[in-house]
Amino acid sequence: MQISLATTIPKVPSFSTYYPSTSNQTQCNVQKPSHGILTHAHVSLQAPCAVKSSSTGFLSAIERAIEEEEYRKARAEVIRKGLNVEGYSIEGHSIGGHETCVIVPQLKAAFDIGRCPSRAVHQNFLFITHAHLDHIGGLPMYIATRGLYGLKPPTVFVPPSIKEDVEKLLDVHRSMSQVELNLDLIALDVGETYEMRNDLVVRPVRTHHVIPSQGYVIYSVRKKLKKQYIHLEGKKIEKLKKSGVQITDSVLCPEVAFTGDTASDFYLDPRSADALRAKILITEATFLDDNCSVEHAREHGHTHLYEIMEQAKWIRNKTLVLTHFSPRYSIEEIRQGILKLQPQISAKVVALTEGFKSMHL
Repeated sequence: MQISLATTIPKVPSFSTYYPSTSNQTQCNVQKPSHGILTHAHVSLQAPCAVKSSSTGFLSAIERAIEEEEYRKARAEVIRKGLNVEGYSIEGHSIGGHETCVIVPQLKAAFDIGRCPSRAVHQNFLFITHAHLDHIGGLPMYIATRGLYGLKPPTVFVPPSIKEDVEKLLDVHRSMSQVELNLDLIALDVGETYEMRNDLVVRPVRTHHVIPSQGYVIYSVRKKLKKQYIHLEGKKIEKLKKSGVQITDSVLCPEVAFTGDTASDFYLDPRSADALRAKILITEATFLDDNCSVEHAREHGHTHLYEIMEQAKWIRNKTLVLTHFSPRYSIEEIRQGILKLQPQISAKVVALTEGFKSMHL
């Protein structure tokens, strides 16, 4: 461990002051620091090698440095502002039962809206997975704040089964607050495709929660030369193109998939194939340990970490982003869960932990 030391090292009592030389003297080997700023200090303590906590000696300085380092690491985890994976930034909050809003700025997209964190307001597309309040509660605020900032009306996607109720909800807020809530509300069903821009489309994917729900897969649209023209030289291909011949096919490549709340049945559903091969799969792992059973997770339409381990062979993504952990867990407990899963899965596994507490704070 690197420990910062002042250039002037305070005088401390010699070790012999505390431990007179005896035949089975306890050895505390400390590498003598150079007069640079950083050095590696290796301390080997055997019982009963103990120094009074009130001592201002060298060992106490090390103890304080270790405590400060643990605090620094814990604090850095708590204030962390997201992840960078596969060329995308993943931001936001996802705390089980409290709020979920996951933001991907490169797509100008937010998945669910939770309590409408400020970073979500500037995303043009909003994808709602289901109608539980910790996922949809911030919708009126999201629309109203965009209007307040003079931003264009957002495009909001919802499962068809809840569109009518969402319209009623927004009408109630319009009546109460006497403001316009302008949006393009789209009921997009599983099997349908919507073009977000020339090179991006979205398709819903079925999920398995306790109320109607769906996830979403965002695809990049790429052009691929048709097979019948592959053998042609570049000049001939260019001539065909100028004559108006369609020489390419559009190929959809799954980039980012988001499930929202779902039971592990999602992994076994053949219709989940594109979500399970997207570059990034953002999904839930509400429960992580034996304190909550797999049966309890399934009963409430959620996924247990143990189930992801069991279904790991179906996960073909490059990165798996876990979210929606129960608020009972600390950052350190979440990290331990990741360490359990990583050896059993080929994808890189990371966790969105913003808003969770550290046991060191």
